[in-house]
This record gives sequence, structure tokens and C-alpha cells, in this order.
Amino acid sequence: IHGLKRVIYVIPFTSIIEQNAGVFKESLGKKNVLEHHSNFDWSKKYETNEESSEDETKDVLDKLKLASENWDIPIVVTTNVQFFESLFANRSSRCRKLHNFAKSVIIFDEAQMLPREYLDPCMLAVKELVQNYGASTVFCTATQPSLGDRLPGVVFEELAPDPQALFYFYKRVKIKNIGKVPDAELLEKINAYDQALCIVNTRKHAKGLFDELTGEGRFHLSTLMCPTHRKETLITIRELLKSGQPCRVVSTQVMEAGIDVDFPVGYRALAGLDSIIQAAGRVNREGKNDSGDMFVFDAETPFIKKTPIFVKQGASVAENILRDFSDDPVSVQAINAYFKMLDNLQDPKRAYDVKRILPYFDKETGELDFDFKTAAENFNLIENNTVAVVIPYNVEAEKLLEQARFHPFPFKFARQLQMYTVNIYENEFKKLQSKGVIETYNETYEVLNNMKYYDEQTGLILPADAGGDALFTDG
Repeated sequence: IHGLKRVIYVIPFTSIIEQNAGVFKESLGKKNVLEHHSNFDWSKKYETNEESSEDETKDVLDKLKLASENWDIPIVVTTNVQFFESLFANRSSRCRKLHNFAKSVIIFDEAQMLPREYLDPCMLAVKELVQNYGASTVFCTATQPSLGDRLPGVVFEELAPDPQALFYFYKRVKIKNIGKVPDAELLEKINAYDQALCIVNTRKHAKGLFDELTGEGRFHLSTLMCPTHRKETLITIRELLKSGQPCRVVSTQVMEAGIDVDFPVGYRALAGLDSIIQAAGRVNREGKNDSGDMFVFDAETPFIKKTPIFVKQGASVAENILRDFSDDPVSVQAINAYFKMLDNLQDPKRAYDVKRILPYFDKETGELDFDFKTAAENFNLIENNTVAVVIPYNVEAEKLLEQARFHPFPFKFARQLQMYTVNIYENEFKKLQSKGVIETYNETYEVLNNMKYYDEQTGLILPADAGGDALFTDG
């Protein structure tokens, strides 16, 4: 109707891309949908049906490989990282797709997860696409941040006719703040239910709780598990939930946004209100019960030594909102109050552009001598102080590693091996190296060579003194 050319669907986490892209492919056809993100595996994602000829299969693959470079395809499913880093890149390989951003519908799902530290340059880039390149943008979330405050003079139009009425209509969960809870008491509460979900803020806390959890049907999820491992675990969890069998899950926030599971009850360690509400979306999701319960608790645990400042700020503000809006902490008024209070804690000159990206484009002379190179070097949504460790998780991973080990072009296998990769901090990597369990393949891949350091339930085992308080999500 409006002459727009494609839909670009932008998601914060790779962990939910497969799920959403799968629905699009089923409805719109595999040849019309491109997944473009770090975990993409050409050989598996686009297997055609048995009736397809070899030539037809090759045509589909060739079209999608080309589309991954220039996004010339009706539907693109990608991540915040791919989308925004392409906009600020200065390399031709990353910029080759930019012309196809024009005249597109750009949908930002889970908009509350837009990178706060880069929010000003991100939002101004979106403004430029809308005002001068004919794009149309939609921000989707149950917890709408105050994005309009970052763009004075731009009108944001609410698409839902009555957001508060929709909140009431779809309200399936009661959120209750139960205050300080020691780990031992929390475990008793979880074990009181046949099916329960508990989401905490750090990998170390998640593993500590899981190790103490008893009974059958217990599961752990975190980014210490490679994507293939997490995917397999989620399949088992969904089957148990559906059949009504015991299923108790302790997870980091990797379980939080967009994961399609339905628990009757949940526990969430105190965090930002947006995180709490997202976690609540995993409880009574299908509305099988009149209402589900999400209990918010202040963790009293030996597994958290130091809480990052941004988590501490969000949790402190959320605690105030849960007190002031105890009757309805998921109301539009409560969400608006949360983001307003959070914004008031920030330094407006630095908080939303921590790397000072915008001054590289702020030329008072009127000359177009923008410093694209320095801007690109500083615009990193995922900081580079992490190391990717490839896990020989199964036979397929072992075969890929053997091919990559002696191949003249080892980067050829990067996409497939992403499904078996765990990212850890440099200090954690050095501790693993000191144990002699890391081997470098073909000067390209850091590979775990001793599977005693990979637990079949909790993933990569970090040496005890390597930290482990990281708040890794799946970006």
C-alpha cells in the first residue's frame, strides 16, 4: 500500500531469532526470509524438502548467501548488533546492505533492550532513516522506554488504541515482592512446586542454586552452555511442561525475553522493572490458569560478590516502583514512572553516548568531513574483552573442528561453529588456558580439548578463582 520494499525485524538476542524466523518462514516461505546474525548456519537452516532438486536447493542457498551481504530480500531477521553496527561501520563489507535500509519497515522487537549506553547515536540514526530515507519504524515492547525523550521534535505515535486496557485484558500474572530471601529458603520455595522457573542475575548464582536444587526434572540455562546445548535443553523443558511432568529451571536472564515457555509460577531476583515484567511473560503465558504468580526477591546469597552498577540502579528503582505501585506494577503509569526515575539517575551528557560517537559527526564548519573510521572503531555494542571458546559438544562439532583444523581457509567454518561457542571474559579464558585445556586450531579457533571442563547440565566449567559473576546475555 505504501510502496515500502521490505521488513527488517530487529531482535536483541540471537536465542530468540530462530524461534521467530521459523514462524515467518512457515508463513511466508523460506526463500523470502533471511536470518542474519552471528549464529547463522547455512547448511542446517535452509534444508529444503525431499522433493526439491539439487539445483533448486542450490538456487535458494545462493540467493540467501547473496542476500546476507546486501539484504535484498523481502524479510530480514537480524540483531541490534548487526543492524546498528552496520549503520556506523566504515568497511564496505558491512555497508553493502545500507541502501536497502531505505524504504523499509524496521521493527524493533523488545525495544527496551536497545543499548542504553549508545541510545543517542542509535536513535538519531533511526531518525535519519525515517526522515530522509523513507523508512518506517515500529518499536514493540510490553515495557516502553521513554525513547521520545532522546529525540526532541519527533512525534511517536502509539499504535495500540488503549495500552492500559490491553494490559488489563492480557494480565495473566500477579507480581509480588517478597523481600530478602536466602538461597536455602528460595530452594525450598522452588521445590514446593512441580513446575517452577527461577531467573537470577549472574551465571555464578544460577549455577550455585542449580547445584543445590534436588529432585527430578531440574534444569539449568545460561550462556556458559553453547547455543546447541541450550536449544536441546529448551526442547526437553517444553516437552515436560506440556505433559505436566516435574520441571524446575534455574536460569540467567537468557530465559527472559521472548522464549516461548509457560510455567505456572516464577521467581525473579530483583532487577530492573523491564526485566521483571519480561520474566513474568514466561509465567501463565498460555493463560491455562486464571492467574500465575511471579515472586520478586532480593537475593541473599554467597554467590554474588559485586553487583554491576547498572543492575544495582535498575533494581533500586524497581524496588521503589513495586512499593509505590504494589497493586499494579505492570500498569503503563508504573512503567513510565520507572523509566523516568531511572533517567533521572543518569548523567544526560554521557549516559546515552558513553563512547562520544556523535561528536565525530557534529561538524560546525558545514563540511562533510565526518570521522567515520574513529566512530566505527568506538561503536561496539558488544565489547571486545571476551574470548570465544569452541566446544566439541557433539559429533557434528567434532567433524567441523577437524575440517577447520587443517583447512587453508578456516574462517569458512565460523558460522557453523558459532552454534558450539561459549563467550567468556579474558581473565576467565586465561585461567582455563593455565589448566592446559585450551588448544588453538589453525591460528583461528580457541577449542576446549578436555570435556571434563564442560558439564552436561551447566556447560563450561570455569576455574573457581576466575570470577564467574558475568551478566552475559545473548546479543
